Amino acid sequence: MTKDIPIGLKIKVSREKSGLSQIETVEKLAENGIIISRETLSKIENGNRTVSAVELNAICKVLNIDINILFEEDEDDDLVTLFRKNNFSVKTVEEVEKLQDMIKMFIYQKKIYNGEFKPQKRNPLWEEC
Repeated sequence: MTKDIPIGLKIKVSREKSGLSQIETVEKLAENGIIISRETLSKIENGNRTVSAVELNAICKVLNIDINILFEEDEDDDLVTLFRKNNFSVKTVEEVEKLQDMIKMFIYQKKIYNGEFKPQKRNPLWEEC
């Protein structure tokens, strides 16, 4: 199974789209009762620390995003599936999977750099995020 874009990276992109610095985000989280340091937020964004459900909920509120966008899967064509359907060896499929994940990450980073990533608008049914 391929890896999706990490939640931390999606949080970072959403934060940057909101025009908030890490310090501003941490301050807003504190206003919502979540006390974390800027360094901790950085670790979350870089995938070096997991984020709890309570923290994630507060981050969504602060960034005004729907929590579901953090869990969406990439719907691009999947090379791994193509190689599996054509009965390539397990080792080959694993190598293709690694390459595919790297390519997806590069494409995602390019979209971030070009300002093409646009978080979805908040769903009114998810007022609690």
